Amino acid sequence: MFKKVSLRLCLTILPLIYMWLIWLQSSHFNPESIYELTYTVDERILLMIGMALELGHLFEFGILYFLLILMILSYGSLTISKEWLCFFIAVSYGLIDEIHQIVVPYRSFSLLDLLKNLIGIIVVWYIIHRSYFVKRNSKLKQLSTFLNQ
Repeated sequence: MFKKVSLRLCLTILPLIYMWLIWLQSSHFNPESIYELTYTVDERILLMIGMALELGHLFEFGILYFLLILMILSYGSLTISKEWLCFFIAVSYGLIDEIHQIVVPYRSFSLLDLLKNLIGIIVVWYIIHRSYFVKRNSKLKQLSTFLNQ
């Protein structure tokens, strides 16, 4: 019983810690610092770094959505309305983070970044939705059952 309570507590706190880390990263990362590398690093390496930074949005907010789902599963089964709640929270946090970047030096609000955040969330939503509601014996259902016994 104690293990399940502590696991539930960890799964509740984890999305909040992750959101705090996103906030810190967007507050302190200076994309201009990458441009200094153009004099010393090969173009192909710079292209790969740029692609990784752009794909970071997809992963970053997809992971946030996944962590929110895990938190919800620790308190009961997943429903469509709970899925939408997690979706809304993840998208809203992406919007709040972009608005926050308006006042951060070297950063700016970007609709393209919001779109990348949304795509990452949608991809993870699709994977979770399909595995939870379509597959009969999914790992997510087993996890939910284990946490709520």
